[in-house]
Amino acid sequence: MALIDRIEDLIKSEINAFLDKAEDPQKMTAQIESELQDALAECRSTAAQIIAEQKGLSRQHEDLAKGIERWQQQAELAVNKGRDDLAKAALFEKQKLVDAQEENQKQAAQLEDALQKLNEDAARLSNKIAEVKVKQQQFYRAQNSAVARLKVRSTLNSEEVQNVCARFSQLEQKVERIEAQVESYDLGKNDVYQEFKQMEQDEKLSEELAALKQKMSGKQASEASASAQ
Repeated sequence: MALIDRIEDLIKSEINAFLDKAEDPQKMTAQIESELQDALAECRSTAAQIIAEQKGLSRQHEDLAKGIERWQQQAELAVNKGRDDLAKAALFEKQKLVDAQEENQKQAAQLEDALQKLNEDAARLSNKIAEVKVKQQQFYRAQNSAVARLKVRSTLNSEEVQNVCARFSQLEQKVERIEAQVESYDLGKNDVYQEFKQMEQDEKLSEELAALKQKMSGKQASEASASAQ
């Protein structure tokens, strides 16, 4: 059957290998899904026709069975009446119906085999369609991610962003210069502060030295007085 051959060709195609060669994966997956959906619809339509033919053959088989039974009864009746000639004629008609019934059964078997293959192919087509849909989602997410990254890269590399970055760099350098000036002022203030602190410390040391001298002078005077006595 041409339909079976077509379905087999679609089933046997390796989707991943096919997509690797595709220039537009999303477009190709959509095309593949469309072809698979068409094949699946045709498969189901053919299956419906086969089922209808099976029902017709089933009715025909019943009619043939009734005809065979009827000619069998007539042959038996003719034998009972001693009419062998009529009995032979009845058996001849019966045989024609038996032959037709055998042909009917062959056709029914062929239709059943074809229907089974169509059902298997329909199941495989459904699986392939599901696989293609997964591929479509993967390509869609990958494309969106790539587009978003491209926009970010384009924005970062744009002249406007570069100018902003340059202005920030200039401002940063300006702030650093201001901070350096502040630190230089602080250094000057620290020197004055250190001088005052050193002065206070010297004054304190001078006071302690004077006190020490006074103490030692008093001690020496006491010792001299004691020696004189």
